[in-house]
Amino acid sequence: MKIDFEKMLKNKKILIWSLGLHGGGIGATKFFAKNKAKVLVTDLKDKVALKKSILKLKKYKDIQYHLGEHLKDDFKNNDLVVINPAVKPISEFYKLAKKNKQKLITDMGFLLEHTNAFVIGITGTKGKSTTTKLIYDLVKYEVEGKTNSFFKKYNKVFLGGNIRVSPFDFMDKLDEKSIVVLEMSSFQLYHTNYVKKSPDVSILTNIMPEHLDWHKDFEDYAWAKSLIFKYQKKDDVLIINKDLKKMAKNAKSKVIYSNGDNLDNVYQFAKHFQVEKKDVDLIIKEFKGLEGRQEFVLNVNGRQFINDTCATHPVANLYMLNRFENPIVIWGGVDKGFDLKKLAREFEKRNIRLFIFQGTAGEKMLKVLKKDYVKKYVTSNVQTMNDAVEMAYKISKKDDFIVLSPGASSFNMFLNEFDRGEKFVKAIKSLR
Repeated sequence: MKIDFEKMLKNKKILIWSLGLHGGGIGATKFFAKNKAKVLVTDLKDKVALKKSILKLKKYKDIQYHLGEHLKDDFKNNDLVVINPAVKPISEFYKLAKKNKQKLITDMGFLLEHTNAFVIGITGTKGKSTTTKLIYDLVKYEVEGKTNSFFKKYNKVFLGGNIRVSPFDFMDKLDEKSIVVLEMSSFQLYHTNYVKKSPDVSILTNIMPEHLDWHKDFEDYAWAKSLIFKYQKKDDVLIINKDLKKMAKNAKSKVIYSNGDNLDNVYQFAKHFQVEKKDVDLIIKEFKGLEGRQEFVLNVNGRQFINDTCATHPVANLYMLNRFENPIVIWGGVDKGFDLKKLAREFEKRNIRLFIFQGTAGEKMLKVLKKDYVKKYVTSNVQTMNDAVEMAYKISKKDDFIVLSPGASSFNMFLNEFDRGEKFVKAIKSLR
């Protein structure tokens, strides 16, 4: 049976904190507006910057907007504050909302609190997107094929979360016969602590230092990741990297250990839920990969362009180097607090030609690279994606790989990693 959200939300006072330029804030605003809530949107961007987003909401006449600034009075007396996951807990208005005892929630938290669907959540520093899509493909295959696995009793499967689909886009469609597969970032998980709910099945691929520009330290980051299973119940399931046994000791759910590899996560999941190995093998064989993860884009005059924009960690850069022989690499952005020495030594050892974007990550990398290597192989302080692509192409030769693998945050030059990837593709097409 579907939840009657209109009955639940009618006349409730909802603050949407950050409309944004992409789907998350827009999806949340649509959801609450169509369910007759009293919706107020606040965003530091002004009306001009948010024009396209506002146009997508034009059919909802009763939405109020406070744009270009945040007003302190907006952060009190709400039934719910729907927060953009990018908002840091150190924010002045975050602290104000907490002081005013506002209930802060993301789309993830709202779904976990208000759904009768079966929820599968996946997180980790690396591998979560691939694992999420493989799990989704497998479960969808089982449901649609009406196999004899655990999933035969369900009839709908939805994919959402950090994989660029907000749960608010399909919340109205969920019932007890639905399955939701969610990729969950540390930011999204952080805010689920307020609803004290975790998915029915949780998968934790690995944890290494990441997003230390958002979290106060590594312990805070790891704590956020642990929320994916913290509130699980006895009959729930946790699949976790065996290297994280210490972390899992307080889990209340059934714990299954994997080797942390994407495929082993899927096989362990399948085994527990009585999915036949041949089904898993088929899904893996047909898996086409994901946008922005070592994704082939175009061949331009014998040069292979690869979009690895989601490689925002030095470890991901190392994975890329192991796959492509001596690529030309477009790197850099905003420093995320990583130790870059190991990656720097690998660049030097392979004489990798580097084009480094302006930003704090590039500044940090230049300090740990050897000066003679920098002089010979590095072009730094690159201002635009077009510049990076054009310069990389000019020095390349036939059969070279030119790879966008930034190893850093995108926030100084791009809206997010996907915007960065889209501009990379656009710049490549302009070469032809």
